[in-house]
Amino acid sequence: MNIVTALENLTVEGLEGDHDHVIETILSKLFVRGEEVHKAYKHRIADFADLTHRETRRAYISEDFFWNNVMAPEIYLELRHVLHDGAQYVHVENDRAEDWYIVMKRIDSEKNLLNSLEQKAPKEVDLREYARLLTDRLRMLTNEKGEELSIHISKGTAHISSEVLGVCDWASSSAAPHLSFDEVMRVKELLTEALRREKYFNAPVSLSVVIDTNPDNIIFLDEGISFIDVMPPKDEWRVHDRYFPLCRTSADVSALSHKDHAEALHHEYAKSEMLPPEIVRTVYELAAVLIQVPYRKMIGRDDLATRYADYARTKMSDLEALLGKLDLSE
Repeated sequence: MNIVTALENLTVEGLEGDHDHVIETILSKLFVRGEEVHKAYKHRIADFADLTHRETRRAYISEDFFWNNVMAPEIYLELRHVLHDGAQYVHVENDRAEDWYIVMKRIDSEKNLLNSLEQKAPKEVDLREYARLLTDRLRMLTNEKGEELSIHISKGTAHISSEVLGVCDWASSSAAPHLSFDEVMRVKELLTEALRREKYFNAPVSLSVVIDTNPDNIIFLDEGISFIDVMPPKDEWRVHDRYFPLCRTSADVSALSHKDHAEALHHEYAKSEMLPPEIVRTVYELAAVLIQVPYRKMIGRDDLATRYADYARTKMSDLEALLGKLDLSE
């Protein structure tokens, strides 16, 4: 027995009555109980961590709770530590625990940015509030986790280049038929040229700790913007230019709704941060859609993969034009 089966069988200290329902993901099970959700990670090997190993589980689940609690303390309420004792699991201090689970507030996860974009419903005021909240909380995460991730932060623009071009390798193997291999290689050529020649990428850039701003993870609740499941699983994905996660969202808004709606994000960002040149936004949005095309294909949303691919082609043309302007200015 492990914590997942113990929650399934209601053999965890304090549980009374059956679950309302259970949601299963690749890595976890979420047990919905009234106003709470109990999230337990499966004992399995993932490509980023061996979650069958006790100390790896402790570190990964603790990190998952920390990141999400910083971004959404109103949702991620408690990390509970448990020990197998006879026929049930009991709650203990962390140093005695052999497994862990997260207690979350129950929310309507259907009120996410992706669904809003598909319904053409995002409001400018919500997008502005999201940009403000994202920037503020990324500063908090950087203060807390910057030293721990300093090996990546210290690489500066070399790390940006690695992350931007890395998405081309991901897309080249899995974006077809929505984007051909030749199209992805053309994107890589354009991104490489922009990273080489744009001054912004050749000057010191202050890197930030960042989150996964997949539109499924951004929640528009009546009481305000919130976040779920935002921790990038790999350390290197947890560091980038702070502008990049905002550009991921502006790419989602532009690809699935309307480019004009995305301007609110950048206008709000500019109130607290220096807005980079237009070509930087174009580079980051192109990288963002190369993440989304294969991902949407993998989860069976070929309709969305097609829309992201179409936007990638638009941004390819934009980047070619911007690189042409760089030629004229040299």
